[in-house]
Amino acid sequence: MPTIRRNLRSGVLRWTFPFIFAVLWQLAVDWGYLDRQFFPAPISLAKAAWGDISSGKLAVDSIASLGRVIAGLTIGVVIGAIFGLSMAVWRPVDTMFGVSVQILRSIPPIAWIGFSIIWFGIGSRPAIFLISLGVVFPMLISAYQGVRQVDLIYVRAARNLGAGNWMFFKEIILPAALPSVLTGLRVSVGLAWILMVVGELVAVSNGIGATLIRAQDYNQVDRMLAYMLVIGFYGYLSDIGVANFTHYLLRWQRRVED
Repeated sequence: MPTIRRNLRSGVLRWTFPFIFAVLWQLAVDWGYLDRQFFPAPISLAKAAWGDISSGKLAVDSIASLGRVIAGLTIGVVIGAIFGLSMAVWRPVDTMFGVSVQILRSIPPIAWIGFSIIWFGIGSRPAIFLISLGVVFPMLISAYQGVRQVDLIYVRAARNLGAGNWMFFKEIILPAALPSVLTGLRVSVGLAWILMVVGELVAVSNGIGATLIRAQDYNQVDRMLAYMLVIGFYGYLSDIGVANFTHYLLRWQRRVED
């Protein structure tokens, strides 16, 4: 029972500020403090969103964008984790790829839009490429740092006890690096939704980002803001999912009680 009350109280507190903000926003528009043309009221946003929900457009756009996010995120996370772990464990790999990684990760993904279209044409592939490119480096750095921060005491103890390379990697390196890797995953998920919009700027005809850009072109401010909030809400749900997944995998860690 105390757990239920605590969860209920936490849920109420979590949504208190968004609710108050929405009410104040609505009142500011109704009382003329904000121009409806540039700051549509929350009710107008809800009507714009409901129109696309009832017609099925929002569902189609969401499925298309979610597919690109999952594909790009999977590719980028897998490549980033493999390279990060490899560079941290084997010095020759770090020496070979270190300079290239530092140069490439400084180039913003949006700069690759032109090349993504030249290489992959029009469609989902350029968007997936941009998402992958954007998340691969945060994942790589997180995995790299996670391994590099392994306590030397554990390394020496494992070697003294005769642990082989695979046992050493499985029992020492991976568990020690996992918290950092999962932090990189959480950052990557947020970046994936941002880069989804970038990828859908010019390359695709459907998706949340594509509809957002068309709403901007036709000065549909209410739909534009509604879709911005939809993206934020999907990102929030994704973050909750990754956070719960992290909590499950790292349940062995001691942590501060709520």
